[in-house]
Amino acid sequence: MGVRTRRLGFAGVGQFGWDGGLGVSVQMDPAEDLTLILLTQTAMDTPDSPHLVNDFQTLAYQAINDCSGQSIGE
Repeated sequence: MGVRTRRLGFAGVGQFGWDGGLGVSVQMDPAEDLTLILLTQTAMDTPDSPHLVNDFQTLAYQAINDCSGQSIGE
């Protein structure tokens, strides 16, 4: 379990969650009222595996941005 203490990319301070080694990622962002759950059947055992989680989160936050018509954090 981790809690974000500084803004990094789309995710803001206060986002919390867990990335598992067997392809599971769960993140909650109270500021955006958002829960992200990624379930895969791929172990996170290659250097490219974390990119899957990052791409998933990026796409989710971009979808919020596209729907709201404003930048996240404004």
